[in-house]
Amino acid sequence: MRKIFKIAKLELNILFYSPVAWLVLAIFMVQCALSFLDNMQGTRTGISLGYYPGPITRTLFAGNSGLFTTIQGYIYLYIPILTMGLMSRETSSGSIKLLLSSPVKLRQIILGKYLAIIGYGLTLIGVLLIFVIIGGFFIKDVDLGFIFSGLLGLYLLICTYAAIGLFMSCLTNYQVVAAISTLAVFAVLRYVGVLWQEIDFVRDLTYFLSISGRTEKMVNGLITTKDLFYFLIIIASFLSLCVLRLKSERELKPLSVKVGRYAALLFGALLLGYITSRPVFTGYLDATSAQSLTLTKTSRDIIKKLDGDLKVTTYVNMLAPNVWYLLPLSRNNDLSRMEDFKRFLPGMKQEYVYYYQKPVDTNYTEYKYNPNIKANSSVDKIAEQMATNMGIDARPFIPPAEIKKQIDLEPEGYLHVRKLEYKGKSEYLRFFMGDMDPYATEAEVSAALKRLLIDAPKVVFLTGNNERATDSKGDRDYHLISSLKTKRTALINQGFDVDTLNLGTQEIGATVDIVVLADPTEPFTAEEQHKLSAYIERGGNMLIIGEPGRQDILNPFLATIGLQLKQGILVKPDKALTPGFINATFSPLSAALDSNFTRLQQGQATVAVQGASAISYTPSISFSIKPLLLSTPGGWNKQLAAAQGNIDLTTANLSFNAAQGDEMGVFPIAISMSRKINNKEQRIVVSGDADFISNGELSRTARGKNQYYLNGVFRWLGNGDFPVDVSRPAPKDTDLKVSREQITALMWLCKGIIPAVIAILGAIVLFKRRRK
Repeated sequence: MRKIFKIAKLELNILFYSPVAWLVLAIFMVQCALSFLDNMQGTRTGISLGYYPGPITRTLFAGNSGLFTTIQGYIYLYIPILTMGLMSRETSSGSIKLLLSSPVKLRQIILGKYLAIIGYGLTLIGVLLIFVIIGGFFIKDVDLGFIFSGLLGLYLLICTYAAIGLFMSCLTNYQVVAAISTLAVFAVLRYVGVLWQEIDFVRDLTYFLSISGRTEKMVNGLITTKDLFYFLIIIASFLSLCVLRLKSERELKPLSVKVGRYAALLFGALLLGYITSRPVFTGYLDATSAQSLTLTKTSRDIIKKLDGDLKVTTYVNMLAPNVWYLLPLSRNNDLSRMEDFKRFLPGMKQEYVYYYQKPVDTNYTEYKYNPNIKANSSVDKIAEQMATNMGIDARPFIPPAEIKKQIDLEPEGYLHVRKLEYKGKSEYLRFFMGDMDPYATEAEVSAALKRLLIDAPKVVFLTGNNERATDSKGDRDYHLISSLKTKRTALINQGFDVDTLNLGTQEIGATVDIVVLADPTEPFTAEEQHKLSAYIERGGNMLIIGEPGRQDILNPFLATIGLQLKQGILVKPDKALTPGFINATFSPLSAALDSNFTRLQQGQATVAVQGASAISYTPSISFSIKPLLLSTPGGWNKQLAAAQGNIDLTTANLSFNAAQGDEMGVFPIAISMSRKINNKEQRIVVSGDADFISNGELSRTARGKNQYYLNGVFRWLGNGDFPVDVSRPAPKDTDLKVSREQITALMWLCKGIIPAVIAILGAIVLFKRRRK
């Protein structure tokens, strides 16, 4: 070790007695300051303007423009400059002969020089630590675990680049050639991960060799053993290559022996890399303070109940949208989407089946506007044409007849889908249309897994009285929130079974968990009302939704549970809005019912309501009644019947008229009811507005937290089972304890003063060296 340290010390002296080391440090300091402090100034401005910044530690150090992310993209430019002369200088000057003839082992030479360059790498980390200290002082509740995970990732990247640069310096006498060759190897290691992805075993090996993405996880706070092993294996491999290179010049061995050594080293590295990257051998450390890169406790509790093998089969249709996400070329990226779950289910088996078939809905862009497809009627010819157009190999894709023998995917519209199988049960996990990211999130995956363990709650939407329909795309109806399989937030994708029931011809069976009565426009018969009352009497959960102008249809039934929809319509005149539009606020009492309501109430969020009836009720002995949504202060309940012909709800020209029965005040728009009956808690929600979850409302730009509110309603009605609550605590690091003026002063310090001091120190050292 003493010889290694002596060589390292000598190499560091040579490095710091040249202007390169000081110049690199000064430039690196300025580059870090530009990235970090400009970002901090922008964040400070946003906070001052009232914008929510999110977790500031992540914003300043990671993200798209964070310090570590930016430096990661530039650091490869510095290393070749530092390593290009490590061995090529010795070779070109002839001093290599003295080294090889001295009583120093080859590995000591290599390790000494490598120790010197990674020692210099610590000075680069020291520069980054300056900004870590600034962040620690000025970010409220800074996430230090997140930051140090990023520093570890960057230092391992520097060490890896240094090992590669050292080897390339061993191959040539010319320093410039060594630097260019080092950059070429960096490019190969970035590109190799996309080669030969069609072959499973080869894909795993090339993915292991790829350096792309290795540091990103650490920069974002997640340390994995497979990434640590990757860096260590690559470093050890290139250092061993250096030793073999020097040994081959020192020894007279046959070419076959020399090649055999290199082949053995490569084989051993690939084998070790393949083994250490297997899920069963992979360990994880979430370094973030809030464990934000780990599944929530809710999801982990679901996974703990899976005591057998889970098989996940992804069915990929060449003719369906978003096929690029699932082609063999993108397989590793797709596999990574399930890695958070595989972390806790290392035995999860993932398979892929490729086929082609026309999707059930041919209105997708690929079909509607593609002239090549329009000209062909044969699905085989369409698939052939699509494969040619996309430049993909059509051989893995099996024809419609073959896929039909394996599975019936017509109910899924022949779109991409994952089938989860566990102990004889199966569930589908879908990909979603119209989203920037079509992949299922933790909520949808956890819901699918939970359905494998328990019976899914059954939601039925009543029909027969012109209620809102679940199979219609019309603005009035409820297709988006109920049964649209390609919609992420639809109940069918959040864990529920969704069906319809004609109250006039069918009974509400015992298997029904939630009944939705959505804005009937035709009166109930005595038999239908009896069925509804019987369902309530036996303790069934229910969502009852009405609309202004149709109070008389629902009120006879609501009277049986002590409620009424008040005649009239709630208004709040506003020149910018139609009078019937209300930003409904959350009642303080709603927070106790569901976590969604808690967050919405605390955040003073609103629900967009277009035309609503107020709800009147009297305290009940049997039911506990709590308001959920309240009308806006300053509005009133406008009587329509008394002002026939004199009111126009399309304008803001409304006036309060007590003589016509108008009532000023804040009124309940939605209420919850609960009671103990038949050894269970019955839960009912009544709403005076039906449009807040209609296709029309949810299709326009969000005017309120309607979908989030609806999720809370159904989770409460579903006794907390679905939708699965994967919410996390709000981040704490959401404020900066520094002003714009102070940041400006830091800019002068970090962009000017410290780089100048580095340059002056370098000049002093070089001047003293020259005098000596």
